Formats: sequence, C-alpha cells, structure tokens
Amino acid sequence: MIKIGKVIGDVIEAGGVKNVTNNYYNKKPQEGKDIHFDKDDIPEALRGEKAQELMENLVDVGLLDEHWQPVSLSGSEKALLAKKISERLDICEVWKVFGQLWNEKSETMRGYYNKALGQKKSLEFQDRIKKSLS
Repeated sequence: MIKIGKVIGDVIEAGGVKNVTNNYYNKKPQEGKDIHFDKDDIPEALRGEKAQELMENLVDVGLLDEHWQPVSLSGSEKALLAKKISERLDICEVWKVFGQLWNEKSETMRGYYNKALGQKKSLEFQDRIKKSLS
C-alpha cells in the first residue's frame, strides 16, 4: 500500500488536491486516519508493463497524479483521456476500467465523453493528450 493523504473532517488532502471522503476510492475513513492506495485497486487492464509506462508518462506531463488520478480535469476531459488511453492499450471496457480507477459510474463517464465530442475546448484537449501519448 502507498500512503496518499490524510482525512481532515469530510475532506481528504492528498498531493495538494482535496476530495470529499465518500467520493474517494469508495472508502469513508475516520478523521485523522491515513488513506492508502493499494495496487490491487488498479483495474486488471492497467496492470501490464505497457499500461504502467503509459500511465507514468501521463503523470510526468501532469495529467495524472502519482496515484493515476486526474489532475484538475473536467469530466469531459477525464472521459477523453480515458478513451485515448483505452485506444492505445486496446482496452474494450473503457468506461468500466476508468470508472473503477477514478471512482465514477460507467454511465457518467460515457455521458461525459458524449458531451465532449461537440466542444471546441475538447478538440484542444485531445491535441494535448495526443502530444502527451507520443
């Protein structure tokens, strides 16, 4: 397990990012307890060497934190990133895999993606992803 932060009230502070406890890894720890990220929490589709290299590259460029969580990305941006990663790694169940990793419902991730398809901002973000994955 890797320590990722500490619970303070109803908020988890981890790497400068604050998350409400009931939305973080489906765990609701007691105040003052440390939160840990278990490698077993990583979906099977992301455990291979190629996937780990790709995800670490996204950490290096600042799209993901060291626990593979999106850094300041909107729902649409997360969905676009998940889709691009899945295409690169031949992951068929994109919404299930990234919904599990990022604690989102599969339907929500799919909805974010559909919403993103018509946005100009999304095209610019897709270019950023493409450069990051090169």
